[in-house]
Amino acid sequence: MKKIDVHCHVLPGLDDGAQRMEESIQMLKMAKKQNICAVIATPHYSHHFKNSDPKAIRELCRTLEEKAQQEVDPHFRVFPGQEIFSSEEILDRLEQKRISTMAGSSYVLIEFHPSAPYSDILRSIQTLLFHQYRPILAHAERYAVLRGNDRIEELIGLGAYIQLNYRSVGGKWYDEKTRWCRKMLKEGKVHLLGTDMHNTKARCPDTCGADAWMDKHLESSYIKEISYRNPIKIIKDEKI
Repeated sequence: MKKIDVHCHVLPGLDDGAQRMEESIQMLKMAKKQNICAVIATPHYSHHFKNSDPKAIRELCRTLEEKAQQEVDPHFRVFPGQEIFSSEEILDRLEQKRISTMAGSSYVLIEFHPSAPYSDILRSIQTLLFHQYRPILAHAERYAVLRGNDRIEELIGLGAYIQLNYRSVGGKWYDEKTRWCRKMLKEGKVHLLGTDMHNTKARCPDTCGADAWMDKHLESSYIKEISYRNPIKIIKDEKI
């Protein structure tokens, strides 16, 4: 089954992900072996990585896509995006077009500190929605405050979208994060999956464990929806 990776740090030299173009290509070759046919590249925007030039990100995506089509697959696509760390300034940065939405759409991939209180997550999501953005909560499994009190349901009800990392889904059954991810998937509360790949070693693209579990426990139509059809809707700026 084809996949589109909506969360990856594959653009070279921009953050703590790939550092050289050669590493980027190797990461995409690994991803291709797991049926990933396209990525939305999401370099960090945070206090540590001030990637505030969307034009430079778009140009680097085009360069990487050209090389990927030569060395990985003739049809491989690389779309621009960012993983945006929540702060008071991000709305202004979005409005000024100094940080990137997902593939030029109204979708925004937003992350928080793992210990962020729920009130901060809720307020940020509400602000983005009020200004006509479609927030995607990056690697939602990292936020322990979301694991009770129907908070995920509240965020989805408001209009937020939930992204999980493949690696967390494919973890060990006794891992609390993995159990929570699988519960959310069984309940149909996940909209998107991403590798969150950073390199070719400890944080390489790895969907195998998740694929095996999902194939056994989920309907194939839902797997296709969250791994391919919903990413296509982001790229086309259509409502998920």
